[in-house]
Amino acid sequence: MKIYSIKDLNGLSNYYIGINQIEIDPKEVQINELVELIEIIQSNHEDTVLQFFNDRYVLNPEHILHACYFVQKAFYTKNNISNKKNLELLLYLATKRQIKLSLEHFGVNDYNFHNKRISYCIISSEDNIKQLNIEINRNLHSKDISLNLENLSTDKFNRVKKYFEFSDNQILTVLCSYGYTNDKLNLNSLNLESLYEALNDLICEKMALLSLEKSRSL
Repeated sequence: MKIYSIKDLNGLSNYYIGINQIEIDPKEVQINELVELIEIIQSNHEDTVLQFFNDRYVLNPEHILHACYFVQKAFYTKNNISNKKNLELLLYLATKRQIKLSLEHFGVNDYNFHNKRISYCIISSEDNIKQLNIEINRNLHSKDISLNLENLSTDKFNRVKKYFEFSDNQILTVLCSYGYTNDKLNLNSLNLESLYEALNDLICEKMALLSLEKSRSL
């Protein structure tokens, strides 16, 4: 599990974020149990958000951290799309306004149960992430496993790039702002860190546009 202490300078309260992956037994855990546990945790712990998600199209932990920031900002400024923070988190992870589309790609599904791996995120105003993690594992009869969200691969880069519908030219434009001098995107000439950084910037930009789109519609 990774725990982050966010010291915000933009008017939001300081908060904590926990990102974890757990191994579950598909015979023990069903979708409805995850939904019920979310309600229990959020009811018993004030100002706490819990969301389980499919990480297939999650680029890296920064992707999740940026989504958490925009969720906090949306509710602080009352520009939220959903009336529930945990659903708002899925919207920003997917950079979509529609809950149905966000659930389709980022909601827990058969892919997770087949691999016996589920990811989740906690946002809390208190430093209680470790305690909440114990409570989650106890309820689901699950156990922590090593995070694979920081793993870099060309397959993952291409999968996430395709999902968000970014063109080579968009990636190239961001890379050029870093100092990349070629006029064509040559994946073989770039390290994965640079490609991930460019993709992460573009995803964050889409989140910002989603936030502004909501503001303009009010």
